[in-house]
Amino acid sequence: MSIFSKTIEIYKDYYICPDCLGRMFALLGTHTTNLERGNSLLLTSTLEYHQKYLSSDNESQKEALVNLKTLAENARFIPSRKVLENEGIVYSNQNDKPQCYLCEGIFSKIDQYVKKSLEPLSKIEFNSLLVGTSLDPHIINKEDNFKSKFSLLESESFKNHFNRVIGRKLTKKLNKATEFNNPEVTIIFSIGYNSCEIELVLKPLFIYGRYNKLIRGIPQTHWDCRNCKGRGCEECNYSGKQYLTSVEELINPIFMMHAKSTSSKFHGAGREDIDVRMLGDGRPFILELKDPQVRSLDLLKMEKKTNKKMKKKVKISGLRYSDKNEVISIKQSAENTRKIYRALCQISETISKVEFLERYEELLKKMENNYIKQKTPLRVSHRRANKVREKKVYKIEGSYIKSTLFEFKIEVQGGTYVKELIHGDEGRTTPSFAEIFKIPMKCRELDVIKILQ
Repeated sequence: MSIFSKTIEIYKDYYICPDCLGRMFALLGTHTTNLERGNSLLLTSTLEYHQKYLSSDNESQKEALVNLKTLAENARFIPSRKVLENEGIVYSNQNDKPQCYLCEGIFSKIDQYVKKSLEPLSKIEFNSLLVGTSLDPHIINKEDNFKSKFSLLESESFKNHFNRVIGRKLTKKLNKATEFNNPEVTIIFSIGYNSCEIELVLKPLFIYGRYNKLIRGIPQTHWDCRNCKGRGCEECNYSGKQYLTSVEELINPIFMMHAKSTSSKFHGAGREDIDVRMLGDGRPFILELKDPQVRSLDLLKMEKKTNKKMKKKVKISGLRYSDKNEVISIKQSAENTRKIYRALCQISETISKVEFLERYEELLKKMENNYIKQKTPLRVSHRRANKVREKKVYKIEGSYIKSTLFEFKIEVQGGTYVKELIHGDEGRTTPSFAEIFKIPMKCRELDVIKILQ
């Protein structure tokens, strides 16, 4: 069946607008719009049947006349009416324009939808956008049945048409770019025959930096109270938190305020224990700001503001914009970094400096540039899988402070449990400092002093 015949068959049963008619044949022809395609199809059909009407074949004339009347009466197509009028043929001249069976006038309201979306879009800062559509199932079902009935195999979906038409108007109106892969704003129209709701999905803003934790006793990120799981109880003084604050909670609020973000997530390249300081050049982190209304931030100003407010607690540096791929990268590379620690170690009995140096030499022989084996430490076994990890110890420097106190600078592979490397964790880490020194040893203070990428 030709596309002219299909057009006539459609209008014998239904009225559809030129936009929707063009959609039904959208895969035929290029470099045009569905509206232009629909009007062109109606005009070409009129030309086709007018030519047949003017032929000398009576059967062709009769068929052409019926089809011209269908276009004039059911499709309300003005050129078809003019043809019949010029030929002196009477037809049912209905001036009312019926509602489109498929879209029920939705495509005639495009400018209204654009106008409705401009208000929420005006409140946010962005450079690229993408339009998405969530359709009422009734629209989808009706269209699927329609296409099936008329075997319309070259059609385009309602969503694709709507997204493209709205997208073009919005980008032109706002002077913004369309971005299909990673838009800063996705505007979703939830469309029904008599409703239109708008939702904005904002791309998170990612900011890379390095942080120093200058005090002990705070974790990297927020911890819910173990007892109430964050709900608030007497044990946590109804704060819902295991610890009063964290590196995350000290840094994030300033950035959230300036970006007008609804929430945030802190991504660290590994983490140090609560009682461990993070010194030196700091630990890489990426701050993910969700639903930011402002994307252009004065990062240097915010760095200074944060450091002034959090003086003697947390310091940040090296701020720059980042992305989700870098979040994945710093997470995956954490195990392959090299970290240098300063450990203040204490033993339970006294030894002389000579004895210390003898055992220190033995420590270097057995550990430097060698691998150790660590079972999951007892202190974290409740939340981590019990397995054996092999980690490399690159370098150790030791110094004797007094008969029960020593200081070590230890360079190890990322992910090494340094406290357990020192005290042995009841034999779960081997070899250990305590094992080689043949004296129970504990880590009294621990600092990360450098992270080597």
